Amino acid sequence: MITINKLFLIGIVVFLGCSKEQTSEPTKNLAGNYISNSFSEPNSVDGMVDVQSSGGSVQMTLTENNTYSATVNIPQSVSTVQGSGITTYSGVYSLANDTITMNPAAFSVTRMKWIEGSYSLESISPARGGTFFILQRK
Repeated sequence: MITINKLFLIGIVVFLGCSKEQTSEPTKNLAGNYISNSFSEPNSVDGMVDVQSSGGSVQMTLTENNTYSATVNIPQSVSTVQGSGITTYSGVYSLANDTITMNPAAFSVTRMKWIEGSYSLESISPARGGTFFILQRK
């Protein structure tokens, strides 16, 4: 006859095994290389500048083990608050529901929205006139 302790132990093992599978799957779907198809940045006056149409870009790699690396390219011809040039970032990220939080921030963006069906990421600007980009998986 199976004792209550054995049933309890089996229940814990099954619960932990299932919960681990459920939390790892979204990260697998999210992992990949992304490149911007829209990138705007505040300029030195009052407004936004379309960095993407001037030859700028954002590229980001998200891994299954929750690390990220990003490269931001702002051409010399574009005047933004952040300045111009190529800047690289790296760190860790976490995923909760459809929100990715990056630590440290990548190019003044700390949170991004994951749109799973379209395999895209959209920056969530902390304030009006903040950096905005949409990244599409390559």
